[in-house]
Amino acid sequence: MWIVPASPKTHGRVCFGFDRGFGFAQGGMNDRGLFIDGNALSYTGWKADSKRPIFNGAVIDHVLSHCATVSDVSAFFRKYNHPSLARARFPVADAEGNAAIFEWGRSGLNIVKRRGRYQISTNFVQSNYRQPSQYPCHRYRIAEKILSGSNQISVDLVRNVLSATHSEYAYPTQYSFICNLDKRVIHLYYFHHFEAVYVLDLESALKKGRKSYFIPDLFDVTPQAARQFERSRNKNLLKNLFNLKKE
Repeated sequence: MWIVPASPKTHGRVCFGFDRGFGFAQGGMNDRGLFIDGNALSYTGWKADSKRPIFNGAVIDHVLSHCATVSDVSAFFRKYNHPSLARARFPVADAEGNAAIFEWGRSGLNIVKRRGRYQISTNFVQSNYRQPSQYPCHRYRIAEKILSGSNQISVDLVRNVLSATHSEYAYPTQYSFICNLDKRVIHLYYFHHFEAVYVLDLESALKKGRKSYFIPDLFDVTPQAARQFERSRNKNLLKNLFNLKKE
């Protein structure tokens, strides 16, 4: 997790990713109350439009640095060709209550806007399906069942969704976070231990200057799932290294 204060041309922001230091952002929130994340996808069939320039930068960091609302993000996606849409879709929400998902489906850019009280985004292209009953994702249906059963939004409700939809085994959910876009506050969780939380007030954090944090160091307890995953990953790394030496 890294904190980047505002500059004359960019917004202050908190980003999350898998590189130590200031790496490749995979999600975050900025000081204007704008959230963005990414859902990894199988190849979508993305093709460039010859009438628009290619954007080859880091989409998530650019959005957090330069956009304040979903409308700003929409203008950004419409202005450029985005090769990242070949393998990802981007859920976005702002402090004004707007939300949308930017994805490539049916041979074009699709902006799937929120309908009703909430919006769910998981790892498939929604615009390729005409009805929600056709969605091929169990995690989507789990989230839908939990959210539709409550009339009030709360951190506990969203945490319940995260707990019920996290992944395990070879590709576990390594961190989760909930953003309060009005208050610019984040609740961060490590692996699947949703009883332990690190609360970040972005306004206060930005005053401390440019900082980088290794997420496991923010928690007193390392969950057993994290230890098992680390052992498995190290074992696979050693196995691959041994195979390379043999070759």
